[in-house]
Formats: sequence, structure tokens, C-alpha cells
Amino acid sequence: MSAHLRRWRPRLVPGIVLMGISLALPALAEPARVAGEIVLAAGPAAIRQGESEIPATRGYKLQPGQTIVTGEGAFVHVRMADGGMVAVRPFSVFQIDVFDYRHDTATDRVRYRLEEGVARSITGAVGESNKEAFRLNTPVAAVGVRGTDFVVATDAGTSRVAVNSGAVIVAALGGQCAADGFGTCASGGLLLGAGQGTDGRYVEVVRGEQLPRLVQDPDSSPDQLQRPHPQEPVAVARLPADSPSERLRNDNPKPLAADPVAPPAIDPPGQPGTPSESGPPIVTPPPGVELPSLAAMPKDVYWGRWSSGAGVDASSAARVSELVAQKKGILIVNSVYGAGLDNMARQLPRSGFASFAAAGGEGVFVGAEGATALAVQSGALDVNFDSRTFATTSTFSGAGNTYDTAARGIINDRGYLQSTPAQSNSRVTGALGAGLESAVTTVERDYVDGSLSGVIGWGKR
Repeated sequence: MSAHLRRWRPRLVPGIVLMGISLALPALAEPARVAGEIVLAAGPAAIRQGESEIPATRGYKLQPGQTIVTGEGAFVHVRMADGGMVAVRPFSVFQIDVFDYRHDTATDRVRYRLEEGVARSITGAVGESNKEAFRLNTPVAAVGVRGTDFVVATDAGTSRVAVNSGAVIVAALGGQCAADGFGTCASGGLLLGAGQGTDGRYVEVVRGEQLPRLVQDPDSSPDQLQRPHPQEPVAVARLPADSPSERLRNDNPKPLAADPVAPPAIDPPGQPGTPSESGPPIVTPPPGVELPSLAAMPKDVYWGRWSSGAGVDASSAARVSELVAQKKGILIVNSVYGAGLDNMARQLPRSGFASFAAAGGEGVFVGAEGATALAVQSGALDVNFDSRTFATTSTFSGAGNTYDTAARGIINDRGYLQSTPAQSNSRVTGALGAGLESAVTTVERDYVDGSLSGVIGWGKR
């Protein structure tokens, strides 16, 4: 590694450290277009616009062009107008470079810039519906998403990107990868998805190097520079609490072979392994209760692979790019699939329940011996609108093996589902269809000798 990532300090003016001077700073005009609202502000943090800075306070409405600056022990969390979230950690400088959200996938655009420090981004509607409309830049890297929760650490010479859920493609800025672009760069990018390996895996870009590299070193991962605030939403995977956190260290990080941008193709059936014995509690149906048989597939459910696999029937392996070309929004993703619904539920009930049965889908198990195609055998999805929670179980099968997944989680106001790690043995994201007649979910689960990625369409039962 040619440059050390140090515990940098942003260029804070004295005003955000000394209250008296802070009050003397001119107030910023009320934003004409709201990009997001601060929902948590702790410690010395400021909003910068031009030469002016004011203290960052809860409830302040940010506009495009403004910059969040945090000092020692400071955190700022922002709920973006498109439903996304940004968490800026101590000693960081984060700019909302572009934020144009008009509920139009053809014109919506979001671009952030992390100048230095550590920040976490959870993709909102813009990145969910059109991944080529979202970008996060650093001084040396461009991060494009596939509907993602990720963490970035950067200084002027080195950037590191880790993924909590979904997937990112990271490329070095320069050449054909311009800083004023959106989405993923056309060449030289490296894919990193959740569930691709153990904790501590990240993509690193170093100034002057054309290609990013994949590194696995928990002690130097982005979360180790600055730990998250206790109120930061829980990630799908988190490093151990006793890991060192004073700085990103350069203690001989271990480079890995670069993964291709496309997920692996389906090879002839291998021999998938067995589930890990460790992990969170598994949610299973009560004894004697069988999962319902497959329902009829709703017409409004669709999915595709990020890359088509050799030997897979094209009718069940559409490309995500083909769906986007058909103006179909990609609402949820994992490292292999992108999926959506023609129409999401516009207004959720305040109470009551809805139950769904798996109607089909597909999956892939990737292990040491290659990749094996999987089919959805059965599944159940139960939604509780009183508590805004859900519970789901599913079974995939392939090459004579079966794989069970189970998860519980929460439902947000827009009808998206997100599993809770402590109550799940797998990572599940989902979306509810109009009239609660359908749903679609993506699922990933890690095993001792490989990982499962899948997608399931659901019909009402």
C-alpha cells in the first residue's frame, strides 16, 4: 500500500468548536430544494456552504451543494428525501454534490463526495430504481451501487469501501471514469458484494494505481477507523466490538485475487456443502407445520441476473440490464439478482396481517467446486402491519441438496422489507406489491463451504 490512511482531522473553523464564535457565523438561507434532514447531530459538527459554517442541528434541512463537516467524537445522520440514509462519522468532510429527486427514474440523480473521513450510505429510491443514477466519489475512487448499504473510508491518497448488504462496483477515478459522472464506471471496476466472504473484506483504491484491489484484513477495514454511533442502524454484518478502532492500520493487509465484475456463471452441478453450525437463532415453523406449496406466480413480479450464466435457460435468467431497458425499476438486489414489481403498495394498512406463499424464483450456491443452480421448493412470508414486522422461511433445492433460510425483520413506510440480523440466519430484502397481492424478496445465506444467493416471487395465500 503506497499511502497510509491516518486519523485525519477535517478543516474545521474554530466556530464549531467554540460556541461563542459559532454563534457569530452567518445563518444559511433556508434550502430551496431539500435533499435531506438531519435526524441526529452529536458533537462538534457543522454545515458548510461556501465560506460560511453553522452548527449542524437535528431537524436542519440540507440542500444540494452543502457539506457536512465533523470533528472529534461528532456524528451526523441524515435521512435523505428519497428514503436513503447517510451517516457521517468523526473527522469527516461529506458533500451532497448533486441531489435531484423528482420521482422520475429518467431524470433523478444523486452524487455524494466524501472528501476525507468515514461515511456510510444506504441507498434510497434513486439508487434502488436506477443504479446508474447514483454515485459516491472520493478523491481517488468512484463507487457505484446495486441497491446497497456500504461504508467508505478515505483520505487524499487511499480509499477503502466495505459492503454491509447488496453490492458495489469500485473504480479508480481518471481516464474514462470522470468525477462528474453517475453510476458505475464502464471499465476497471471491481465488484464487492455482501456474503462474498468473511468480515474484513474491502476494496482499496490507491492514487496513481489504475486498478482497485480486493483486500481481506479486519484490522484495516473502513469500520475500524471510526466506529458507528450507537444509534446508527444495525448493519447486516458488523465487525467484533473489541476490534481496534483508533485508525486504519497498514499492518501488512492481505491482497486477494480480484473478483470479476460479473457474478459467477452457472457451471455443471457441484456438491454444495452444509450450513454453518454457528450464527444467530434460526426462525423455523412450529413442529408439524409444513411450508405451503408453490402459489401461482403474480404477473407483476420480475427479476434478473446481473450477468447471465452459461447453461441457464434464458427464460429464467433475464439480465438486469434488459429489465432496466424495459423501464422496469430494480427495487431490491443482492450480489447475483436484481428484482422488482410493476407497482409497489402505495399505502400500507395501519393494522392487520397478510400472508404469502412462494410462487417460484431461483438461486445459486457458490462453493469451492463452482456454482450450482437452485430452484425454489417452498416458502412462507407473513406480514404484521400492527408491529410493522415480517417473518419468512424458504427452501431452495439443487443437485440433490436442500437449503433452508429463515428471517425476521421490519417493514418501512414505503413497503420495503429488511431482515434483522439477530433474528435471522440469512439476509433478506423485499418489497410488497400493490393491493398486497404480491411480493418479491432477495435472500443470501452463508454456509461453511459456500454461500447461497436467491430471489423469490410471492403470491397471496
